[in-house]
Amino acid sequence: MDGNAAFRRAMHIVSPVFLSYYLLPEDLRPGSGVTRTSVTLLFLGTAACIEIARIALGVRLFGMRPYEGQRVSAYAQGALGLGLALFLFGDLLGNRAPYFVVPVFLGMAWIDPLAALARRRSWPRSVVIAAYFVLFLATEYAMLGARAWSWQFLFAVLATGSAMIVEGPKHAQLDDDLLMLVVPLAVLTAVVILFGPPALL
Repeated sequence: MDGNAAFRRAMHIVSPVFLSYYLLPEDLRPGSGVTRTSVTLLFLGTAACIEIARIALGVRLFGMRPYEGQRVSAYAQGALGLGLALFLFGDLLGNRAPYFVVPVFLGMAWIDPLAALARRRSWPRSVVIAAYFVLFLATEYAMLGARAWSWQFLFAVLATGSAMIVEGPKHAQLDDDLLMLVVPLAVLTAVVILFGPPALL
C-alpha cells in the first residue's frame, strides 16, 4: 500500500470523530451566538471553498486518487455527505437522527476500507456484508439497548443492503464516501416516514 492509500485509510478510520457533533451542546458559548450548528456549517463551508479553489487551480491534494483531479474529491463528497446526514436527514428524522446517522457513518468509515482490502485479497463479499450488518446492529444496540429490537434488525438489513449496492460500482462523478451515507439514510428515512416505527427514545 502506498502513502496515498494509507492516508486515505487513516482518514476513514479516524473520521468518526466528526460524530462528536452529537455530544456537544447546541449553545457552545452561552450568550455569544456561537452554536454547534454554526461552527459545523463554518467547517463545511470552509471545506467547500478549499475544494472549489483546488479544482480551479488544478491542485491534487495528498491522498487523492489520480482521477479525482477532474471531479469533486472524495474528501469533499464525504464532507457533503456528513452535512446532509447532520442537517437534511437530521431535520427529517428529528430526535431519532443519531440512531441512524451514527451507525451509517461508521459503516462508511470502517467498512469501506475493509471492502477495499477484501477486494485486494480476494475475500468473499459475504465477509464485508456480514461486517457491515454486525457493526450497524451492534451500534444501534449499544445506543438503544433492546428497545424496538425488531425494528433495529430491519434497519440493519435495509442499511446493509443499500450500502453494499453502492459501495462496489465505480461512478464517474460520485464517490462511495457520499453514496454510502446518503443512500442508506434515504432508505431508512423513507421507512420511518412511511411506516412510522415506534419511538426509539
